[in-house]
Amino acid sequence: MTDIIAVLSQNILPIFVVAFLGFALQRWLNLDKRVLSSVVMNVLSPCLVFTSLVNSRLDGDELIGLATFTLLSISGMAILGLLAARLFRLSRKNTVALLIVLMFVNGGNYGLTLIQLRYGETGLARAIVYFTTSTLVVYTVGMFVASMGQLDWRQAVRRLLRLPPVYAAVFALIVYWWQIPVPVPLMRGLEVAGAGAIPVMLLVLGMQMADLRGGAHWRLAVPAVVLRLLGGPLLGVGIASLLGLQGIGRATSIIEASMPPAVFTIILATEFDLQPTAVTSIVLVSTVASLLTVAATITFLGL
Repeated sequence: MTDIIAVLSQNILPIFVVAFLGFALQRWLNLDKRVLSSVVMNVLSPCLVFTSLVNSRLDGDELIGLATFTLLSISGMAILGLLAARLFRLSRKNTVALLIVLMFVNGGNYGLTLIQLRYGETGLARAIVYFTTSTLVVYTVGMFVASMGQLDWRQAVRRLLRLPPVYAAVFALIVYWWQIPVPVPLMRGLEVAGAGAIPVMLLVLGMQMADLRGGAHWRLAVPAVVLRLLGGPLLGVGIASLLGLQGIGRATSIIEASMPPAVFTIILATEFDLQPTAVTSIVLVSTVASLLTVAATITFLGL
């Protein structure tokens, strides 16, 4: 119990302090959070992805292992979601809503910050692999799942090609594999911009939570919250063991897989009319409850 309290106070609560500042700011001034979100998505996040991957010094096998973990984790949660939907006899629309909140986690503003606080830059470099891989999946498979065939594949590709983090990841891999030197002024500038990504992400998270509105939909919410917060880490432990992940790479991957649903799932639910009020309540409840479940996961990992 003492270890869990220490993780809560030293690693998780600081995240919610910054998020609360964003929450209070939104309630006070009612700002257009889409501007900050756009800055993070199009400028700060790509810089963070690029500099973290280039400076990570991860070997090729570890990169592949961490990316494989991400894909298996997302796929495993999709399978659990389909089984739960069948068990609870959910409608087609509720099934798709359940899938998106189970598959796509808040691995950015919550996960990356927590891992940086806990494991420093070494952990952050590995968590970036999960974040980048899951971003690619969200904007391809995620869009398709949410639309359930309504979105033409050409439109999905066009949306993917408009995402700067995708290009940042590709360029980072090219620089990394071929050891291409990056001019010092350019690299330092990108590092400064990337350093701003996480605190701004946290402010946006708080602002988004301030605007959450939604009623309970218990038949959907109960399996979603339980599977996301308890099934996620358990599945992560199993996949990490299957892939033979060790050390910080294993820990950061499991922690990312233990995160609550991404706030972006609310946008998907709204865009495709997938019980947006229920998804909103699931995101809010899961984020608050994750204070305890994520702390317990970190304590269990012992790193």
